[in-house]
Amino acid sequence: MKPRAFVAAIATAIAIAAWSASAAAQCVDWIAPIDDGTLQRTRADLVRAAMPSDGIRILAYIFDTDRAGLDMLRRLVQAAQRGVPVRLLIDGIGPGAALPIEDELIAALHDIAPRFEIRVFHPKADFTKLTRRMHDKLFLVGDTGIIGSSSTWNASVDGWLIERDLLVRGDPGRRNSALHAMRAHFDAFWRSSAAVAQRPAEIFTLASPYQSARGFKTLEPALIERWRRALSAASGDEQGNSAGASSIDEARPATAWLALACDRLRYVHDAPDKRAPGTLGDMLAALARARAEIVVVNPYLILVPEMRALLERKRREGVRVVLVSASLERLAAELPAIGRAYANDLPALARAGLEIREYHDDANRMLHAKLVRIDSRRYYVGSFNFDPLSAYSNTENGLWIDPADETGIPPLAQTVALALARSAAVTDGNGGLLAPPDARCDAAGCGGVWRWLTPLLRRFL
Repeated sequence: MKPRAFVAAIATAIAIAAWSASAAAQCVDWIAPIDDGTLQRTRADLVRAAMPSDGIRILAYIFDTDRAGLDMLRRLVQAAQRGVPVRLLIDGIGPGAALPIEDELIAALHDIAPRFEIRVFHPKADFTKLTRRMHDKLFLVGDTGIIGSSSTWNASVDGWLIERDLLVRGDPGRRNSALHAMRAHFDAFWRSSAAVAQRPAEIFTLASPYQSARGFKTLEPALIERWRRALSAASGDEQGNSAGASSIDEARPATAWLALACDRLRYVHDAPDKRAPGTLGDMLAALARARAEIVVVNPYLILVPEMRALLERKRREGVRVVLVSASLERLAAELPAIGRAYANDLPALARAGLEIREYHDDANRMLHAKLVRIDSRRYYVGSFNFDPLSAYSNTENGLWIDPADETGIPPLAQTVALALARSAAVTDGNGGLLAPPDARCDAAGCGGVWRWLTPLLRRFL
């Protein structure tokens, strides 16, 4: 073990001992930031150190088979082959028309890692559920979870998207621990009728419930064999690309942890059927309690009527409201209708006195983090976007953090400060905009036909 790793391990052991003593008297959860560029390493170290008694539970909106996704699949296969139960629930569509996990891959997983279970939430073939997506992001290993905005693909892992994720540690056996709530959330989705199991017996006898284009009966044996070889190849650690951690605790440096009484953390999520009030109702209630300031850092600001009315009311009450969005140009590049819907709302938001800013950085990365700060000390981190999909259709999850003292949460304060520093004002402070949104949309590719088409699509953005 390297000297720094040894010192970190000793410090962590001391912290855990102190935590155990404290937890005996009261329920204590711990949180720690995941630094930029370390998400894959942090996940990998947790998986590598997992024991059969821990179990691995993952809710994924996107789990791609690009470099980052394949590397994580290999690690999960290795864990399953060590006897660790691995359960992956992946959304049936994800962000696009193509599905990243194909039938031959599922067949190969069944063959080489039978303890690796995959279920699909509202499979693509069920066209009546196309608007019911599982947008949740949750990565649970034993008593530790990762929550935030990141998916498992190159865009999140390589920093193409600006993300924010947190490590959370607690006692799943204590009902008021955030870890208990996270496990209950996973179990509710895993057992839901919307989660379709992918079983070996179905592979060669039934049409695939996963893809609508073709069934399992048309699987290509050569492609299954290629997936077997790919999944059995060495992961990044074994190839010498990363030193890896010899224990979970090495992935959780003691100096980064912040201990909070369990009642200071509140884990929130939707039910699988997205029933009201859900995460929208929770967000509205939290924002309604703001007394001085609301700062929202979110890529998508296409406000539903309830959210817009609340933020405008808070502004009339004297609460400062600052909304930091991805830039109009980046939104329009993703989908012109998204950029157009955002641009359409800007004049009214400016007249209401809301401060709108757009994120830019030198690398032209897109803001994807989802944070809320209320009164400079209370924070939300999770998957919830300020758009109609998150409000009405997609299931979401997140964590509210409310420290007892006035010091706040320094890592999250730094994230918000960075978002503000790297963003430019769109509103002029006098009820107007610094540039006309129609002209900006024309330049960004969301003008023309999108002016009349976008209102028809708004509910699905």
